[in-house]
Amino acid sequence: MVLDHLHDLGRTDDWMPGYAESLARLHALTGPGDAGALPAWSGPTAADVDSFLALARALDVPVPPRAVEELTALLDRLDPAPHHALLHGDPCPGNDLRTAEGVRFVDFERASLGNGLVELAYFRIGFPTCWCAMSVTAAPLAEVEDVYRTTWRGLTGREVPGDLADACAYWLIQGDALVERAHRGTVDQLARVPAEDFEWGRVSARERLVHRLGVVVRHDPRPRSSPRRGPPQLRPGRTAAGALAEAAAAAHPRGPPMVLGRLRAGGRPVTSRVSDMSITPRAALIGVSYSS
Repeated sequence: MVLDHLHDLGRTDDWMPGYAESLARLHALTGPGDAGALPAWSGPTAADVDSFLALARALDVPVPPRAVEELTALLDRLDPAPHHALLHGDPCPGNDLRTAEGVRFVDFERASLGNGLVELAYFRIGFPTCWCAMSVTAAPLAEVEDVYRTTWRGLTGREVPGDLADACAYWLIQGDALVERAHRGTVDQLARVPAEDFEWGRVSARERLVHRLGVVVRHDPRPRSSPRRGPPQLRPGRTAAGALAEAAAAAHPRGPPMVLGRLRAGGRPVTSRVSDMSITPRAALIGVSYSS
């Protein structure tokens, strides 16, 4: 065992670029030769797909048969077997220290080998395994993702493999990421959301979920100007997660807005406005808008 004393310099307002650089350095530490040294990252399963589709039905979003095929393809693309990045497993603010040599991560009890994009996605998806959920505005987000990709490329000589949109979709369908670790794996958390709301840290499960839906909307491959015909549904030929996100975001907003994210990027307030999700006999109606 090797122990090293790290002197923490404390948090600064502009902490994200250094965090992203160190995350890329961490991920690049391992490669194919390290296969088996740590457990493989545990990705989504067919049970997660079933839970996500059940949520769509609970929101009155028609689910065509092709949706299962599309989400199954997502599971295949998220297979960790071809990837060997050293994943922290819980890279939350508080599990890192800012030192004179840069950011250093601590608490590796959930470390595994997989695709680093599932942790780079933290910036977009709102730090999903963290009590301090936050949203990041466009300019800081572009900067940290560029820092990550540039650092990875410089260390490995290749581009970051995979699709960040797939990584974001994973965090959307992963219902366990709506609750703290002690409560994960106990019940279907997505099934709870239409009937009740529950808080973890600074924001509620519904706020987390609606934020993630909005992120996937932004990754929807269909141009925003494409015509929409008929009621919202999971249309064949599109990412099923994106279709549900679009349907939820297009629903009529009701009730006063709530604010997602109490932490600030670069000292500026960041808000995602979320409608009240009081349940009617037909569905929970969700509305999403963003300020940059």
